[in-house]
Amino acid sequence: MEKRVLGIFCAFILFFSAVIGRILLIDTHSDYVHAAQSHSVYTVTLARTRGRIYDRSGQPLAGGFYGYKALVVPSAKTSSALMQYLPSERFDAIRDALKGSFPFSVDVPDGTCESDGITVYRVPQRYSLTTPAVHLVGRCGQNGGESGIEYAYDDLLAAAAGELTVTCRVDAAGRSLAGARQTVTDTTSRSASGVILTIDTTLQHIAEDAAGHFIESGAVVLLDADSSEILAMVSLPDYDRNRIADYLDDARAPLVNRAIAAYNAGSVFKPVIAAAALENGWDPLEVYECTGAVTVGRHTMGCIHHTAHGSVALREAIEHSCNTYFIHTARQTGGDALLQMAQSLGFGQSTALSDRYTASAGTLPSSESLRLPAELANFSFGQGKLTVTPVQVAGMFAAIARGGIYLEPRVVRGLTDDGCHLTVPSPSPVARRAMRQETAEILRECLRAAVLEGTAKAGASDRVTSAAKTGTAETGIVKNGRTINQAWYAGFFPCEQPRYVCVVLAEGGSSGGSAAGPVFKEIAERVMSLPDSQ
Repeated sequence: MEKRVLGIFCAFILFFSAVIGRILLIDTHSDYVHAAQSHSVYTVTLARTRGRIYDRSGQPLAGGFYGYKALVVPSAKTSSALMQYLPSERFDAIRDALKGSFPFSVDVPDGTCESDGITVYRVPQRYSLTTPAVHLVGRCGQNGGESGIEYAYDDLLAAAAGELTVTCRVDAAGRSLAGARQTVTDTTSRSASGVILTIDTTLQHIAEDAAGHFIESGAVVLLDADSSEILAMVSLPDYDRNRIADYLDDARAPLVNRAIAAYNAGSVFKPVIAAAALENGWDPLEVYECTGAVTVGRHTMGCIHHTAHGSVALREAIEHSCNTYFIHTARQTGGDALLQMAQSLGFGQSTALSDRYTASAGTLPSSESLRLPAELANFSFGQGKLTVTPVQVAGMFAAIARGGIYLEPRVVRGLTDDGCHLTVPSPSPVARRAMRQETAEILRECLRAAVLEGTAKAGASDRVTSAAKTGTAETGIVKNGRTINQAWYAGFFPCEQPRYVCVVLAEGGSSGGSAAGPVFKEIAERVMSLPDSQ
């Protein structure tokens, strides 16, 4: 029995000695070292994704687009194939990678270059070259969102990150092993969640096209007259997200979203003054005699084009944009009442377009300053210390179109898991009555007259009825001997049952009618020609 136990013990000793010896041999022999290393892997990341930004119907504005990338195993054969397939500048950019050993990826226009050593994958892309609303959607950098909705909702969009990677088996030098299969790992489906905007892509394209036809620098805001949801938001000049560095020193400031920036208002602000006066007992039929100028303290203030309009009531004053009538009206109404109306219509405060994205507050003069006759006179026709944003002007005109109810404009409908359904709707803006319905109806009639016979005729259409007001705001800036104005055209259509509010700002325009009116007209006609607008 003892001999048997001793024999078994000796057998175990010999077995473990053999195993240990084998391990030592593998650890020290170069052939075995090379064989172990030859079974390593190398992973190439083809795409990184984040949560998407959608328009109101679920069409993607950021994320949800696709392109192609080729996974390339460097060799003389793949180098020759890519040289024939890629543009010279693109090929030059990957020359160093082709001289190496490790697999790498390169953007390609389609899948036709696939061959031995080149595998083409359809990969997610953040943007399309034709994606509209660049300023609103914003852009991303290496550290996440840098502007627009991309920045405002960066944490939420970043939380929906995904990746598309390909893992290859390579030898110690990084060369892909012959016949080795590539393993694809795709977690990009989690990036379907994100933010749904109020923007309508079709209307956004219409607004961008119309603005591009007539103005070089400015903005357009198209609003749903019932809900104050922003259907289109345009800022010009445009920019290419792929060449941001080219715009940093551009004097035209193309990276600025002009739709939410503050500008001198001019006469487009006069409906606010009229509303305040009417709410405080002003008789719209009271006649004022315009002689073309009025003395305010030591200053003489001229009417538009220094024209003497003669006997005018409110309708004619808005129709022909009579400055002296509004100076007289402001004196009778008082600065505090004018400020109260301006504030109730959203001026002098930032516009919360969502819980994370706001437009500039602009500036209102103080109550104290409006006790100075010259300050009050300037304010009465939209000059002086007053600045407003296109979004604020749109909100004011929507309140008139809606019968006096003000709703703060908004641009985000809510959050989504799939782009189709709202999981977290944005809170509805609080409605407040800014003016009586009677006041709004009087203003609508006056604004309609401005389109038919007054300063807003340039935006009139024989296909769509509209009501509007122009503005030509002096900035005090002189370039090349020429005074720079901000030209405005704002209104709503159709006039009888307003569905849309449109505000156009043309920087440096000669007048609101000539510079901005044609943009309004084209947008109104094209929008109302759509099947769902009939």
